[in-house]
Amino acid sequence: MLRVPHQLAAYIPLPGCSAAAPVYAEKSNAIELATGGHFTNYGHISTGPSTRFKESYSGISANSAASIIVNHGAVAGGSNGIKATDDVTLINYGVIIGHKGAGLKSKGNADVVNYRIIRGADAQRSKENDGDGDGLDIDKRARVHNYGLIEGTGANGADKNGAPNTSEGIAMGGGEIYNRGVIRGAHHGVLVDDGDLGPAYGSTSLINEGIITGRNGYGVRMIGEHNDQVTNDGLISGTKGIAMDMGGGDDVLTVRGNAQFNGKVDGGSGTNHVVLDDVQGGTFNGALRIQHLWIGSGAWTLDGALDANQQGRVSRGATLINQSYIGGTMTIDAGATYTAGTVTNLDVAGTLLLDPALKSQTRIKHDLDLANGSTLAFTLGMGEAHSTLKVGNRARLKGTTLNIQVEHENDELLTRQLRVIDAAQIEGRFNRITSNLKTLTPRLIYTPSGVFVSFRRKPSTEA
Repeated sequence: MLRVPHQLAAYIPLPGCSAAAPVYAEKSNAIELATGGHFTNYGHISTGPSTRFKESYSGISANSAASIIVNHGAVAGGSNGIKATDDVTLINYGVIIGHKGAGLKSKGNADVVNYRIIRGADAQRSKENDGDGDGLDIDKRARVHNYGLIEGTGANGADKNGAPNTSEGIAMGGGEIYNRGVIRGAHHGVLVDDGDLGPAYGSTSLINEGIITGRNGYGVRMIGEHNDQVTNDGLISGTKGIAMDMGGGDDVLTVRGNAQFNGKVDGGSGTNHVVLDDVQGGTFNGALRIQHLWIGSGAWTLDGALDANQQGRVSRGATLINQSYIGGTMTIDAGATYTAGTVTNLDVAGTLLLDPALKSQTRIKHDLDLANGSTLAFTLGMGEAHSTLKVGNRARLKGTTLNIQVEHENDELLTRQLRVIDAAQIEGRFNRITSNLKTLTPRLIYTPSGVFVSFRRKPSTEA
């Protein structure tokens, strides 16, 4: 059943429930969907401003779980643009605005596909000092596909518990978000909770290929002990040092090559994973409370710390350039490469690269294990510049190849003895040496705490 104020009924073409002419209600909801159904709007639906505390006028009020709303025009409410007391489906090709509330307010679950603009706001009025302007305010689970703009532009006053109201692009109780557009809030970009900063109703899956920003808070904040999953190939930005807080639970963050975080990532409590996975590679600026770092594909630069890492891995074909600190143990698979930075323990089946051009010396705080078939690649730059591998405890060499690459082969090398490894204890020896040398031959010198390389000229028969 479609209900409107009786004085407006003549302006609404009821067949097919499609509104094309302007519909305006000064002191009530403009459109009420009492029994659900499919409602399509091609026109302009709006209400007057709410004038009293807690007064609520919505452009469209849906009171049934069967409501499906398709908007091609404009919907504006003095409070919410659209308010649903139960589950609702919204497909928006136009503009939806809540002047003192949400673009869409749903007390149940909601499916939303947005191609243009959904906005929540807080219109300051002398008799109403309590406003909460969210783009989408969905109390329970949401499924959101955004290709346009979803934004919350302001809030003031406090909620029923006395906590300050905040304005989010999306506030929801859990569910799914796929974003290829812009989601932004005057406070947080996305907030996942129970509506009162308590635990969310369920886990969240977020795929971001666009922009999510919190102009005075988090880009993304998730509350509760849920196993959430986030894939970022766009920008997630916060303004108070944290771009994303993933809350409790065992969470997984997958980072693609175009990903940017303005602020830190906080994995929260639980056992959390970061997966850097894109054949084009990229940069990751570190994270708090992440227990596992996995490099799936591509060449990745880590320029921020992962102190809480316990066990990480670089997979075959991938490269990790560490410009910071990684806790725990990193395992470098056969066919994978690791270089630079500091790590607590390092197990290498692939390649460990020492390159002075990276300007970051490779340090292992405790133990290094170079497995059978692994390679230690030692680069000697211009002016005999080189990087010595520092190991705080024990370096184990088990059938490892030392590969020496010299950028400028010259007689000065005949007078040099270069330290390759500096460790508290050396176990084993290199299995073989390979190099790009043409006139010189490398020779290794072992001590209890170090490995050195010197050079001699090849006999004329070898030249």
